[in-house]
Amino acid sequence: MSRQLHLLAFGNVRSGGAWRLPGVENGPEHRLRALVKTAQTAEEAKFDAIFFADGLNFGPEATWAHKATEDFEPLTATSFLAAVTERLGLVVTGSATFQPPYHLARQLLSLDHLSAGRAGWNLVTSFAKAAASNFGDRGFLPHDERYRLAEETLHVVRELWHSFEPETVVEDRRAGVYSDIAKIHVADHDGEYHRVRGPLGAAPSRQGEPVVFQAGSSATGRAFAAKHAEVVFTGQTDAGRATSFADALRAQARAAGRAVVPLITPSLGVVVGSTDAEAEAVERTVYEHFIPEFQAGWLLEVDVDVVGADLDGPVPASAFPETTETHQTALAGYKHLATAGNPTVREFLYRTLTAFGARFVGSAERVADEIERWFALGAADGFIVSTSGLPGQFELFAEQVVPILVRRGLFRADYEGTTLREHLGLPRPAYTRSRWGGDITQRLVR
Repeated sequence: MSRQLHLLAFGNVRSGGAWRLPGVENGPEHRLRALVKTAQTAEEAKFDAIFFADGLNFGPEATWAHKATEDFEPLTATSFLAAVTERLGLVVTGSATFQPPYHLARQLLSLDHLSAGRAGWNLVTSFAKAAASNFGDRGFLPHDERYRLAEETLHVVRELWHSFEPETVVEDRRAGVYSDIAKIHVADHDGEYHRVRGPLGAAPSRQGEPVVFQAGSSATGRAFAAKHAEVVFTGQTDAGRATSFADALRAQARAAGRAVVPLITPSLGVVVGSTDAEAEAVERTVYEHFIPEFQAGWLLEVDVDVVGADLDGPVPASAFPETTETHQTALAGYKHLATAGNPTVREFLYRTLTAFGARFVGSAERVADEIERWFALGAADGFIVSTSGLPGQFELFAEQVVPILVRRGLFRADYEGTTLREHLGLPRPAYTRSRWGGDITQRLVR
């Protein structure tokens, strides 16, 4: 089978000014309707999944006056969407830093069962100090320590996901025995950060377990992703940088002994028009309504400080620390955005609407050309697509860009499977253990 492009939709409205764009209706009921419409449009276009980021906080205080409130909790939102979709994957962010592994394992496996095998877990090592202040017992952790914690959390979660062997449930009505207890396994984990006995009272899901996404791009994050991630969510501003990142990560995964290397899906902001000029006019509308003060406040989470700077002056070098314990990749990405082409502070802040990812603006053909170029270079196996929150833009992408990708043989005309793993072409994990409650040795089987 030839290599296939993957498309995921952002479920979040990332732009701080999206609530003031023309045609946007605000409030929880309108946000829910828009979310359902996005999910169902994505499914009609045969997207792999809808993806939800999460920060476990309302953001720095400098953003509060400008930020809309209807950013639903991802597990709750995707549980609702599981009932109004049939094939679309549902990827949620869960923090290995602040969320206990038993809760993560139970919630994610429940979503996987409720959606008939469509769940994915974006495993994050939460960096925001505002999030740490909501979880006082643990507090803020240094960068590399967060990855040590994540390693242990993932290990425990996977042990719990496989508490039941595939043939555990016997459902012997005559004897009154539902499960063969010889096939139920207790994790009995006692590690540096977690003590978890188990078991989890659930059998493996239709796809074996939720797909593991990961977004680290620092040296430590890349090593973690190369070892564990099945899909890597990253931010890359141009095809050259993206290709270098992807090549290095795939090589690192192979060096770690992985036969199946991670899929790489950068974030992508798109604005589509019937012509390039029309798309550029839409882009001007988004630019006129974005809120620089919100973006400046949001960047404080990654130690980038342009609050109070002259919006029409150059980006001050003092805005960027030499290093950070929050998000090292973000810091490097934003430094690049602030220097490429010498933007003003206002222009730099606008570039951050799609974090430090790519942005394609133009006709459907032009956007499809850029997607194909990145895919052909190996810079991306697919994209997580955001359309700036402007009503109708995601529908335009689905109706105009996706058919071009289908005609070019890059993207599916229809789903071939029912689970998220099948959409992504990923193998079903199977596990053996040298001893139950000890290390899991993962082997991938097709």
